[in-house]
Amino acid sequence: MMLNIGTVRSDYYGFNSIARIAEESHKLLLDSVELNFSDCRFFEANMTAPLYAVIARLRNDLNDVSIHNLSSSIMTILKKNHFLNVFNMEVLMDTNQTTLPFKIFKYHAGEQFYDYLYSYMNGRGIPSMSQALTKRFRQSLFEIFQNAAIHSQSESGIFVCGQFFPQKHRLDFTIVDAGIGIRENVRRYIKQEKINSCAAIRWAMSEGNTTKTGNQPGGLGLKLIKDFIRKNKGKLQIVSRFGYYAFSDNEDTVVKMDHDFPGTCVNIEINTQDTSSYCLKSELRNDEIF
Repeated sequence: MMLNIGTVRSDYYGFNSIARIAEESHKLLLDSVELNFSDCRFFEANMTAPLYAVIARLRNDLNDVSIHNLSSSIMTILKKNHFLNVFNMEVLMDTNQTTLPFKIFKYHAGEQFYDYLYSYMNGRGIPSMSQALTKRFRQSLFEIFQNAAIHSQSESGIFVCGQFFPQKHRLDFTIVDAGIGIRENVRRYIKQEKINSCAAIRWAMSEGNTTKTGNQPGGLGLKLIKDFIRKNKGKLQIVSRFGYYAFSDNEDTVVKMDHDFPGTCVNIEINTQDTSSYCLKSELRNDEIF
């Protein structure tokens, strides 16, 4: 079967496009699947993480997945960010240091994920942060990873990738799992079988709501990140099943997608034009954040 992939960016249309590919292929078993990029004019490299959520499910169902008709420019960036290495293609050195490489983490690999953050979440246009805020910011990212590991109930792992776009003045960092999604987790927790994807995401994003049990971490680890994104004028996106959530300094919306994305994706977009220096307000002897 051939699956056509068009232009994909980190927006509603890009996530919807990847969800369409997932829907078109979700019943395939022991098949040969060709991802056809002939109509793709641009593919934002961090979006390889949600794309791999689709590929992982296909491979789990013993399908042979291959990539075809990549333009030279897209092939170059996807070699630089290590994505094409999962298709046994060579890795190119990223001399411009714009990529945060695509990586598949096992659920118990929290230490390796933290090492990844330490290695790659510096520079690349990230605004200046105090040492204390840098630590808290990475802890928040780590909590997103932990929640994916605990709640997704998928054996495929967690897919991470990022990309610095110097000309667009943004850095996107994306964490994805191919699990049961926010909707199913919330349904089981609040015992409401009819809650839809959008309502489930809105419930999960409401302060104080969590599906945690026992000693598991609660929430999505996003409160501090949302505080930073609001001031930085960046963007936060969460995609799970039919729900698409977008948050910025002037937006806080959930909309229904046309297609079903398998799992949960969290994309954090940092505005790299921001020349501010950030710290915790507690460092300034104030109880508020930033």
